[in-house]
Amino acid sequence: MRASEYKAAVAVTGLSTADIEKLFEIDQATHQALASGDLEVPPAVALGLLLMLVTNTNVKSARILVAANPPYRPKAA
Repeated sequence: MRASEYKAAVAVTGLSTADIEKLFEIDQATHQALASGDLEVPPAVALGLLLMLVTNTNVKSARILVAANPPYRPKAA
């Protein structure tokens, strides 16, 4: 996914910077780097955005789905 496609997908889905941080676990600086093309969009982020677009998943639904399936985090020793 190119930076222009990333920006368009974010705009069409209506995701805010806070939504992106929560859904994809990336900070504001990374979001800006993805949007500017300084970093490549990770395949999982691109896939997530594309799936949101083709399934017409809104921000509220995406947040519910992510909250119901938290990422695996190993416990500190």
